[in-house]
Amino acid sequence: MRPMSPKFIIPKHQHLKNRYLYIILIALVLVAWEYFGQSSNTVRLLISSPSNVVSYFSAEYSSLLTATGTTLLESVLGLLIATSFSFGIMIICFYFPKFLNFIMPVMIGSQVVPLIVLAPFFILLLGIGLSSKVAMAALISFFPVFVNFGTGIKAIPQEINEFAHINQTTTWRRIINIYFPLSLPSIFSGLKIAATLSVIGAIVAEFTGAKIGLGKNLFLSAKRLEPELMMSSLLLSTLLGALMFGVILILERKIITYNK
Repeated sequence: MRPMSPKFIIPKHQHLKNRYLYIILIALVLVAWEYFGQSSNTVRLLISSPSNVVSYFSAEYSSLLTATGTTLLESVLGLLIATSFSFGIMIICFYFPKFLNFIMPVMIGSQVVPLIVLAPFFILLLGIGLSSKVAMAALISFFPVFVNFGTGIKAIPQEINEFAHINQTTTWRRIINIYFPLSLPSIFSGLKIAATLSVIGAIVAEFTGAKIGLGKNLFLSAKRLEPELMMSSLLLSTLLGALMFGVILILERKIITYNK
């Protein structure tokens, strides 16, 4: 493999410089938010101010963390189910290669339908409990995992498949020793996308109907005109998505490094 050109390698001091710029940018946003939130009734009514949000979180942290934990559980279960189904279908495709060529266009075509509009259907079918939120999270995060896995399989050099065929390697050994290891970068690319989408799916389903969750908080905050509740839930939702993405990123680094 050709070495990476030096112009594509970001120096360490550039990383530090970018980090400081991000910190300065965040500080400026918070200062501006606080200033306009305190000086403008309109801004305060819409997005409150950092100090008010912190005060609200301090008073209501128990219920907010409970809602965050519920949404996190729904997102994790949805992602696990989506990943399991993706792997299961892909294993079938390994045994019947033509099935992958058939199902891939179907999967891509299914994305024409805005999956978010199916949230009320899951509520009617499964109720307002945990199941409907997990189903929505699984549905919306399934596509990137499956498609990236399929892309990784198709990117495997034909010579490797021919070598395995010549040596009469069984399909199961190909799956374990060739397909999965060589597709790991593509699989994790899909998982990083799906991790954040699972949070979105759970929150959207909670919008439609839920007993507890960040999505319900966001719905109630708009209905009751409670900007502190809205901003607290919005920030927690953002942190939740970042957490899910970060966990997948850490797993990617550990697993891919281990398999090298």
